[in-house]
Order: sequence, then C-alpha cells, then structure tokens
Amino acid sequence: MRIAYISLSSPFNRASWSGIPWYSHREILRRFPDTHVIETPRMDWLIDQTSNLKLERAGIQIRRSRWLAEYYSRAVDRALEKLQPDVVIAIAAAHKIAYINPKWPLVYVADAMYATVIDYYDKYANLPARVRARGNRMQASMLERADRILLSSQWAVETAKKVYTLEDHRLRMVPMGANLDEDPGYQPPDIDRPLSLLFVGYDWERKGGDLVLETWRELRKRTGNAEFHIVGARPESATGLQGVHLHGRINKSDRHDYARLIELYAKSHFFVMPSRQEAYGIVLCEAAAFGRPAVVQATGGVTTIVQDGETGLILPEGATPDQLADRILQAWSDKEYYTRLCETSRERFLGVLNWNQWGESAGTIINALVEEGRR
Repeated sequence: MRIAYISLSSPFNRASWSGIPWYSHREILRRFPDTHVIETPRMDWLIDQTSNLKLERAGIQIRRSRWLAEYYSRAVDRALEKLQPDVVIAIAAAHKIAYINPKWPLVYVADAMYATVIDYYDKYANLPARVRARGNRMQASMLERADRILLSSQWAVETAKKVYTLEDHRLRMVPMGANLDEDPGYQPPDIDRPLSLLFVGYDWERKGGDLVLETWRELRKRTGNAEFHIVGARPESATGLQGVHLHGRINKSDRHDYARLIELYAKSHFFVMPSRQEAYGIVLCEAAAFGRPAVVQATGGVTTIVQDGETGLILPEGATPDQLADRILQAWSDKEYYTRLCETSRERFLGVLNWNQWGESAGTIINALVEEGRR
C-alpha cells in the first residue's frame, strides 16, 4: 500500500509541533514502508516568518488565507498525481489540503478542530469574526474531503461533532502518545523522601505554573519540606526560593539531558500541570510513561489522558491552591493508594498512551478505509 504523508511541519525535525509529526510519521512508516512525505519547505518557512499573534488579532491569519490554501492544494495535487497513493494521511495540515482533489482517500489527524481551538484558548479571544469565519470555511472544506478524522481526545471529538456536524462513522478518538524514543521503564517512587512535585512546560501561566507554585507553598507549610522541580520555564516568582529547583530547558534527544529527565521523574512523586487551557497534553503521557500520577484541572483533552482517582487527580476548573494541596496530601498520606496510582498510571501508558498504540489504531483505520474503497 502506498501512503502520502503530509504534516503541519516537517516530520524530519523532532522539534516541529511538539514532535507529533516526527513520531506519527515513524509509526506510519513502520507499518507502511511505501510511505512518501510531501513537503513544502519554502512556503512553510515563509509562513513561519510572517505569522504571529499580533497579525492574527489584526485580522491577518496567514495560514487561513484562501489564496495560500489554494496554492498549497495545487502543489499537493501535483505531487499526488505523480505518486498515485492509495491513501493520504495529513497531520494537522488543513491549510495544505483544504482544496485538494477529493478523489484521494484522506485520513486527517489532529488534537482538535479549528473552531474548537479558536473558541477555547484565551490568546485567540479577540480574533475578528471575519477571521474566524474564514478559518471555519477552510476547515469545513477540508472535512468534506476527509474520509476518516482521528482526534486525540473525547473532548475534541464531541466539540467537532457540534460545530461541524460530522457523522459518527468518520470520527475516531485515537490518543497520541509520549514523545519518547524508548520506554523509560518504571522506577517505584521513594515514598520515604520529602514530597516532591514536578512541572514540565514553557508556558508558565497557561499551564498553571503559578497555581502549582502556590500549591507548593501550601504543601511546604503543611509538611515542612516539600520540594518543587521546574523544567522548561524560568519564572522570576520561583527564583531563589528554598525547596524550588529550576532546571531550565531539557533536550530529550541529548543523552545526558535525557538521563537527567529520568532522574527528575524518578525522584518526583506527582507531576503537577493544572493547565487553564490544554487541547491534549503530550507531556502528561510522558509522566504516565514514568509512572507518576498527574495532577490537572478538568479542561480540554486532558481528561482523556488522566483518569481521576485511578491514574492521577483531576480538579475542577478554577481550583484553588488549597484544593490542590488537599487532594495531593490525601493521596500521599495513603501509601498503598498512592503506589497504586503510580502503577496504574504506568499501565495506562503501556496500554494507551504510547505512539505504538496510536500507530496500531491508525494502521487498522487506514487498512479498512483502503479495503472499503477497493470493494
């Protein structure tokens, strides 16, 4: 079977879109060796150079321009005519395939639809109505061509149904996995160490870093020695505090950095990232890979990843530091229950939250679609 693979950004760059093109392409290629990537590097570079949030708020959303989408579609159609694939798989690349020839069987993969994202994230709150309408028209055009739509969470599936009135048979929930090249294995936590929280992320405010910091203060007040380790962000508010450790950027592709990340997870007891908006949350899958229960707020797609009271702790949106501290200490004080949370989190990774499992599900859907077309 011949596959044409198209993604938002290059699948040959681990850093592109949180690594999702890299890992999804690897899984597709593993199952379908006759997979060919259709790239548009010059246009992608130009868009990256000219796109920013200020322009979007002013009504200039480059990726959603009709002329650009038509340009992309013509380029993709030319490549498809040469390739003659059995199926096209597109990873969050709606603007590249919105107007391609509908004769090609198409599987579209994303964490959420355009309207879902635009109406959810605060940074898009002031987008003009005409920009939203243009983006939704393009998304709808792409969806008319899509035979199967693979979304990573139940939240994404349900909102897509409401906004775009999609039929059930075209929609599938297929969770994405941890962006790790190898299984880190499970190291049982040392429950005799001081309570330790781990946060991994760059967008400190959106991912609830300030809330975690206040939760840590409360936990330290109650326990006397709680620790807080921060990877990625370097907030001024957390600098110079006894018990708070800022580790900066960690590159998982670097052997020494990766060993340090494993050590941080091994020494931690809870992964705490109560995001205010989170369409999915790949890093939550990574926490599960290490067998550390995640503490989150009930928002976006995180409730597909974390199961309250089983693999982690889910707080309602708008939870206070006291509420987070209460739930964490309640679980921590019951060592048998806490250990079970860790083990079940690890089991969730092995059974669901890994890219191999995503590849198995995607491969089954692709095979069925192509067989259906042949019949």
